Amino acid sequence: MGDWLVLLVGAGTNAAINALIAFSLVLVYRGSGVINFGVGYLAVFVGIFFAGTAGAGWTGLGFGLLVGAGVGVAMYLVAIRLAERAGATHAALAIATLGFGLVIDYFGGTFWPKQGFNAPPLVPGAQELGGVTIGHQRILTVALAVVVFLALRLLLDRTMPGWAIEAVAFRRSTAALYGINPIAVLVVVWALAGAVAGLGGMLATQTSVVSLGLALPLAIQGFAAAVVGGLGSIGGAAIGAVIVAFAEALFVRYVSSEYASLLAFLLLFVMIAVRPQGIMGVRRDVVRT
Repeated sequence: MGDWLVLLVGAGTNAAINALIAFSLVLVYRGSGVINFGVGYLAVFVGIFFAGTAGAGWTGLGFGLLVGAGVGVAMYLVAIRLAERAGATHAALAIATLGFGLVIDYFGGTFWPKQGFNAPPLVPGAQELGGVTIGHQRILTVALAVVVFLALRLLLDRTMPGWAIEAVAFRRSTAALYGINPIAVLVVVWALAGAVAGLGGMLATQTSVVSLGLALPLAIQGFAAAVVGGLGSIGGAAIGAVIVAFAEALFVRYVSSEYASLLAFLLLFVMIAVRPQGIMGVRRDVVRT
């Protein structure tokens, strides 16, 4: 019983962090039709800023959210907006986000040493359950992911700004005719996506050691979660994150920890081959004119 509870707690924490990365990917995809391959670099950059510069704590968390939003906006304006004006394809835009992420990685390596960073918990202490000690920080991580999930569902499905995002994603020129400023909407989308990814990176520093080398694995986990659940669905991203995290935990327990990182790739390839739109996703076309 205790071993299963340990597995549940660890997988639940990883699922929460993966979900935040997946939410960021879904936001960008729903708003602009772009797959943000630089999301892992953004998340790790903000996480290290939080743990190594901002002083951690709740104030540091607030600063980290602002930095994540700012980096997200910079990624849109520098990597996406300029390329769109030049007529770049969706594939080129995705590569541009990766390039911007590599720039973030380079400057991060310049500002901070290569060793890993770990921040003290926002909520110290632990709870005993079934003979297993569960840190309050792990509970907070899951709770914050749930809050973000509910807030994004409310924003996208029940509010005028969410409908504006959908309108811009469907056809920007038509949205502009109805008084919606597509550029302003996309700036907000990328800022929100950057803040959400940054939150994932900051929470990762609370329960593990984070270094610049974690950017790619973190991005793969988030991307696998988003694709498994449905790249255009916030609910699907949450389900995908749970599936990926628990599948990896079971793989480590019963098979091997050496090849656990390959499981996300395997789930990704299987889902693309069997159901490309994911569990809850639907096929959709995004027009950038």
